[in-house]
Amino acid sequence: MAINANLLAGWLGDLPQGFAESFVAIGQWIQMDRGQMVYGIGADDTSLYGIANGTARMHMAMNEHEQRLSHVIGPGFWFGENEFVSGVSRMLEFEAATDLLLLQVTHNDFQKLAPEFPDAWKWIALLAGQHLITAIGAADDLMLPTAEKRLVAVLLRFSGNRLGHPQSPPFENIPVTQHELAVAANLSRASAGPILRMLEKEAEILIEYGALAIRDARALAARLL
Repeated sequence: MAINANLLAGWLGDLPQGFAESFVAIGQWIQMDRGQMVYGIGADDTSLYGIANGTARMHMAMNEHEQRLSHVIGPGFWFGENEFVSGVSRMLEFEAATDLLLLQVTHNDFQKLAPEFPDAWKWIALLAGQHLITAIGAADDLMLPTAEKRLVAVLLRFSGNRLGHPQSPPFENIPVTQHELAVAANLSRASAGPILRMLEKEAEILIEYGALAIRDARALAARLL
């Protein structure tokens, strides 16, 4: 059975073909419009989701902090594994940044499939491990010594050019405001603005209304060396 190629551009593509085919076969396709919520913090939803087309914005509200944008994800990215395994209420929020095509795999359907594949739950743990590495890398980037480096690191991560799966394609347009980007880099907008204007002058990014576009990812990455 043919699998949507974008679903394999990440975690699922690392797994045995027989499992990947069976896993996709138990899923349900969901189409969402831009701005529509996949699920919110506190929701009773224990499904796993994979992005076939489009991009989504991830928000978090941990500890005493208010909710804020923490990541942008695209084709090949699977999410929701923590609640998929634990059954607890959602800890993160995902919304469609563009029109979105998702594959939803429910916990109950996966439980029925798992006996056929002894390593099925191990492969879910692999997904959680990949996301842990991304989270640790993002935290490490916030300890970079200059505001420019921290901002560039977030730009690259939000566009899929840093800390993502090697098979996942980057995306040129980042659905993020300058304020959201500054917060994600632990900067004020007043500090982030001049850096972004400098990067635009150097033709490395393009500032758009409510979004940013990557023009030269290689030049941006060189700023982190």
